[in-house]
Amino acid sequence: MLIDFGISLKKVSDIMNKKIFVIGSITIDHTVFTNVMPSPGITGKADSFIKNVGGKGANQAVASLYLGGDVFFMGAVGQDDEGRYISSFLKEKGLKHVLKTSNKGTGVAFITINKLNGENQILIVQGANMDINIDDINKLEEEIASRDIFLTQLETPIDTVIYSLKLAKKHGLMTILNPAPHGELNDDIYQYIDYFIPNEHELDQFVPDNMSYEEKAKILLDKGVKNVIVTLGEKGSLLVNKEKVVHIEPYKVKAVDTTAAGDSYVGALVTSLSEGKDIIEAMNFASKCSSITVTRLGAIKSLPTLVEVK
Repeated sequence: MLIDFGISLKKVSDIMNKKIFVIGSITIDHTVFTNVMPSPGITGKADSFIKNVGGKGANQAVASLYLGGDVFFMGAVGQDDEGRYISSFLKEKGLKHVLKTSNKGTGVAFITINKLNGENQILIVQGANMDINIDDINKLEEEIASRDIFLTQLETPIDTVIYSLKLAKKHGLMTILNPAPHGELNDDIYQYIDYFIPNEHELDQFVPDNMSYEEKAKILLDKGVKNVIVTLGEKGSLLVNKEKVVHIEPYKVKAVDTTAAGDSYVGALVTSLSEGKDIIEAMNFASKCSSITVTRLGAIKSLPTLVEVK
């Protein structure tokens, strides 16, 4: 069942300025912080714990919202306390959204952060996120068609991701896929992707060979992708398309939690593109936003507002 909160689809379309549609995951994140990552069979001690809303879809949608983007988000939650909390949370944030209520439990993520370098290890119970199907997308076709940019990831069923990208492209939207976590994609889907944004590890999984990032990106271009942006953490980001190869330098900061760094980057990038900025300016803006995110704890809690970025 799809539940529309607060604003009818027609009214949302009528008042839009910047038009972004996000389909993706939403979870309750359980994050622990430790100085020592435990080895197999060893019990370690964590220093602290936080619980907050996360999931790549929600993270990226809220990241854009905080930066001034006009975003509509579609996700799924269970009929449980976590799902009800997420519903209230999104309404409180002012994010226009539709949540499907599923018989599966709300998605949960378990995150361990190494306090020494901010790196993380993440396990996800996908739950309701895997209950978003093609029928759900069809019910929102009118809303998707009213938008300019479509963004999704790989934390929902692959068939749904592929169908939604094709539907968005059918209606002339700019399409962006953040292929995280890694999943199997048929070669025919690449022609429907304007921006393919993996991190360096995900790129290695899609193009497993001993080549440079640029060479791997060009293989994806040959399959039909228009632009590949590889996020490289503390090494910045790399744009590869048929016209140019551009490396964007990172902002140097001390990272304390890298959990939502990529989501902050993608959310900022899509917002900047929705405002008519060119891709290089958008990448620089995204890099700045991501650098702020890694200096804070948590997922959505760590995302910067436009005032903070400026």
